[in-house]
Amino acid sequence: MESPDMRRLTWSIHNHSESPMTLVLARLPDTARQTVTSCTVEPAPHGSTDDAWLVTVPPGSRASMRAEVLVHQADPARATPELSEDERAGYTASTALVPLSEPIRAEALRLAEDRTDPEEIARAFFHELVSDRYQYRWPTGDFGAEAMLWDKSGDCGAFAFLFVAWCRSLGIPARTVFGTWANGRLQAHAWAEFHVAGTGWIPVDPSFAWLNAHQRWPAKSRDAVESNFGDLPGERIVFSHDAEFPLPDGVELPEAEMDVDGGRNSKLRWDGTMRMAGRRVHWGAESLAGKVPYLQPAYPLYADGNADPRVTLGSWMVETPRTRLLAKTGYVLCALAALLLPFLAKDTGKPVATVLAVGAVVLFEIWLIASRRSVVLSAATLVGLLGFMTQNLLT
Repeated sequence: MESPDMRRLTWSIHNHSESPMTLVLARLPDTARQTVTSCTVEPAPHGSTDDAWLVTVPPGSRASMRAEVLVHQADPARATPELSEDERAGYTASTALVPLSEPIRAEALRLAEDRTDPEEIARAFFHELVSDRYQYRWPTGDFGAEAMLWDKSGDCGAFAFLFVAWCRSLGIPARTVFGTWANGRLQAHAWAEFHVAGTGWIPVDPSFAWLNAHQRWPAKSRDAVESNFGDLPGERIVFSHDAEFPLPDGVELPEAEMDVDGGRNSKLRWDGTMRMAGRRVHWGAESLAGKVPYLQPAYPLYADGNADPRVTLGSWMVETPRTRLLAKTGYVLCALAALLLPFLAKDTGKPVATVLAVGAVVLFEIWLIASRRSVVLSAATLVGLLGFMTQNLLT
């Protein structure tokens, strides 16, 4: 019997461009809270780095990844109580998205006050981000820690970047985490982790805590907010740790220039560019300060610069054993409705209209189930359809 903790991840991306695309695709990591039991990538990767696979996708073709991931409570045996010197240097470094600028360090010192314990300092940063002085806003106007410090508003990634920047500015190793909620379609999310020697990585989700504190949710309470510091609520799948990955060997992309015209990212339209760290990055055709910006779970590379604006993060679905069971049940009931349809049409005054109407509802129901758009809507539609058919057959 399949474990209720098992999640099935299906991801794909389509190369709409007329040029070949090289994907930098995150290698799903085993962590203290997740175990990757299987993972298949098509086309087969032609290379890899420590963090990613390299996959070539011809023009007009599609790449996919299918994985089974166990999500579970933190396993102490998988903790990383100590970091190597190289790891510590990497997780305290200044980068384009996490710059250790003077304003960021000054704010970190102000918030830390006279605290010396890294966990207490990190908690002070967490409480600041959850306060009324900050606001959740998607999409963020400019992706990165410094913009979040000045704008005081941003999405989950912006919250995570600023938290990480404050930690690093005081010598506390920290990193962003890019992933997805472990159920549903395209439920992208980002949070953060900081490291305490002797303990390991401690997860923090300041944006979700802010939503718990400021939205009218049933879970609005101090406990709900504080649960986002330490052992995080909700089931998540990690795609990648940290951001700004090296470009693959042999691949050169021009660096995005500073965007002197300003502007903000828009949720109303996607033009193939994203404002990050003060730069307007052409997705897939430019790098961010010579790096791949982040992996959620992939970044497309077009060596000739002929990127197609329709190519973004790809699309994914995460299914639980329960949602798969509901889908199978729904398909069986749809088949039953299709079998009953001739008998219903025969007893009505307008058989053709009945077949067309009920057939359209059945097709719509199959689409709802296949796309997992809404469990509630698909269930309600199916119950209504079967109720209608049963009533007409019995009268």
